[in-house]
Amino acid sequence: MRRRRIQFMAAAGAALLLGAGAVRAASDSYASGFYTRGVDAAAYLDQGGAVVDPFYVPAKTGALLPRVTLAVTHEDNVFLDPTNETAGTSIALVPGLMAIWGRPAGNHLYADYGLSLPVYESEREVDDRPSHMLRLGSVVQTGKSQVMGQAGYRRMEDVDTVLGARVGKEDYLADLGFEHRFSGKTSWGLQGRAEMHEYDADDYADYNRIYGAGRIYHRATAKSQVFVQGGLGRDDPQDASGAALAADFFDLSLGVRGKQSPKFHSTGRIGYTWRTYDDERRADYSHWIASLGAESTPFGFTTFTADLNADVRPAVDESGLDAIDQNVVLGASRRMFTERLRGNASATFGQIDYAGLAADGAGGRIYAGRTDRYWGFSVGVDWWTRQRFSVGAAYAYMRRDGDVDGTAENQDATTYETGRWTLRASWNY
Repeated sequence: MRRRRIQFMAAAGAALLLGAGAVRAASDSYASGFYTRGVDAAAYLDQGGAVVDPFYVPAKTGALLPRVTLAVTHEDNVFLDPTNETAGTSIALVPGLMAIWGRPAGNHLYADYGLSLPVYESEREVDDRPSHMLRLGSVVQTGKSQVMGQAGYRRMEDVDTVLGARVGKEDYLADLGFEHRFSGKTSWGLQGRAEMHEYDADDYADYNRIYGAGRIYHRATAKSQVFVQGGLGRDDPQDASGAALAADFFDLSLGVRGKQSPKFHSTGRIGYTWRTYDDERRADYSHWIASLGAESTPFGFTTFTADLNADVRPAVDESGLDAIDQNVVLGASRRMFTERLRGNASATFGQIDYAGLAADGAGGRIYAGRTDRYWGFSVGVDWWTRQRFSVGAAYAYMRRDGDVDGTAENQDATTYETGRWTLRASWNY
């Protein structure tokens, strides 16, 4: 374990020095929930806006922003089992603290830590260890240049849509971005990311990823830019069983960022990736990729969002395969009757394809050529009873249809549905 972490830190350092990396974490579906305040990721989805944004504080040079949430959750299929659904109820206390020095609009340093403490678990097999989230970062700006960096750690157990199971794991991420403006309309930049993923169960293959990219930006409107991005990366499994997952990849994409109009803004990219594997038995593979989000408030009270995501990752639960996850998430949120009462809803539609070496499809195993589809929805309401105190309720449902083109036996063995109720009470400074 120590050797792996030393290797990861060396890779992260190389990535940061070279300016290697991926798109900003805020628009990266894989990092969603990682680079956020701990209370949001562990208990509920922050709807944004001045009433809940911790940066809206009367401080000119810095602030300490404590928070705490009490969350009660009930799930009707805790382990995503297709044939033997197990219901479970849990209670968690989720404290956290953010410290910021400077202002978000300019140079600043920040540190954010969140802790989810299990108070009660009705299902004994659920992990009762605390979950941790830590983020450290900074932004430094000059007249024509800007450097952004952040690093984080997350340890938690939760359901995983791609794996179709409840898993515990540790994630280490490091990002660095550099940008320099060389004319009124054009700038260039370098971005970097290093990742390390360690799973609690031996059934899953640990792996590291390092990625480097360059961008050319061009101003499209007064407050928005388009860009071209090209990058190189490496997926590196950490045990012998995952050797067939090791691959180099490169991609080319087009992107956009900024506020295209007073009521619409979008950020992200869409493109294509090509993968070359160390294992000579595996043919080169290519697929489209995307990490693109848009937000619009056409009528003043309702905010509509749309996210398009597509990514190729090692299928860590089956040696020699990659999982290609593609999904669309549509959402809406609005104030209801009063500014302090807000409702939200979202719908998700996705597909996971598997490509690689394995060919045995008996008994519901993952195999090359298999396709799973999933869909779900969520609804919730948040009520800010005081300036810093709020309560909320939410329900989320997800169904996954496994091996949609396979045998009835395989479909029955890999199809599940699950629902989750959440009640919370939160205090944010």
